[in-house]
Amino acid sequence: MEKGIKQGTREDLQGGGLVRSAGGDASGLLGRKAEEREKGDARVLGSGDFVSTILDESNKIFEKRNVSRPTIKAIIDEVISHFGISSTAMYSRSRNGQLSEARSVVSYLAVEKAGYAQKEVGTELNISRIAVRNSLLRGETNLDMCNQIWAKIG
Repeated sequence: MEKGIKQGTREDLQGGGLVRSAGGDASGLLGRKAEEREKGDARVLGSGDFVSTILDESNKIFEKRNVSRPTIKAIIDEVISHFGISSTAMYSRSRNGQLSEARSVVSYLAVEKAGYAQKEVGTELNISRIAVRNSLLRGETNLDMCNQIWAKIG
């Protein structure tokens, strides 16, 4: 670090983004045709294809969270109805097989379909975020059931 400080300000390390990637010559970039340009974003390092992929995924997450979605409570109520269990049992700390399966379906639907954070789901179910993650992974094995329930509420 000491050697770097002694070097002072270096022009070759100033600026950034697409111009710097092109060797500092902005004139070559300005005349490019639309199909030759790469997508760029100051928040994401990488090629244009990588930036496009990341921004598309980010938009999907944003849309999922901002579309009208059922509440976590509505998801829980529908799962309780589907499994025929009591709400007291759903919120208990029991590891009963049927309750565990019901929580896994709730976790999957709330996180993957409705876009809630794992922590939000854990708070509602009275379980840890890690337990929600594990339940979510188990819920992925019941996609047919999850899709049936989602069709009723989603």
